[in-house]
Amino acid sequence: MAFSNRRTQVKLEPYFQELLAQQQWLPEKFAKINPESKMGGGIGQWLLYRAKDRSLSVFSLVIPPGSTTPVHDHLAWGLIGLYKGNQEETVYRRVDSGNAEGQAQLQITEVRSLQRGDIYRLLPPDGDIHAVKTTSESESVSIHLLGNDTGCIWRHQFIPESHSVKSFRSGYSNAPCKEEEEKEHAQVS
Repeated sequence: MAFSNRRTQVKLEPYFQELLAQQQWLPEKFAKINPESKMGGGIGQWLLYRAKDRSLSVFSLVIPPGSTTPVHDHLAWGLIGLYKGNQEETVYRRVDSGNAEGQAQLQITEVRSLQRGDIYRLLPPDGDIHAVKTTSESESVSIHLLGNDTGCIWRHQFIPESHSVKSFRSGYSNAPCKEEEEKEHAQVS
C-alpha cells in the first residue's frame, strides 16, 4: 500500500506544483481565517473537494500570522503545498510504543522553513506528525491533498510538553461531517 501511495504522490506532484504556482484560482473566501475554528487560534480549514466515498479530500488551511497549529497527525498519505505566506514546520516522530492510553513520547526530527510553492509529502508514519507556524506578516495558506476525509476523521493531537495525546476532529469551516449531515437530515425529515 505504501508503495502504491508513494507512486501516486510522484504522479500527482507536478500537477500539484502547477496548481500552487497559479495565484488566482483559490476563491478569497477559502483563504480567510476562521475565529470559530475547531483547530483553535483562528485557523480556517476550508473544504474544497471531498470524494463521495471520503477517500480523498482537498482543503485549504489558513493560519493567522504568529499562530501555530496544535501538534497533530493526519493518518493519511498526501501532498501539502504552501500557496501563500511563509511557515515553519516542526516534524515529530513518535518514539513510544503507543500502548499507554493518553500518553505519547515525541522526538523532533526536523524543523524547516517553507516558502510559497514548497511541497512536502506525507506517507505515515514518515512526516505524519507535525505543527505548523505562520512566520509571515500575513496569514499563510496551504493546500492539502490527502487520502482521507481529514477534517472528519478522529485523529491525534499531541501535547509534547506533558507527553500526552488526545483524540480530536478538526472539522471544516464550511462543510459538515457525515454525522452532522445525518443529524441535520433527521431534523428536516
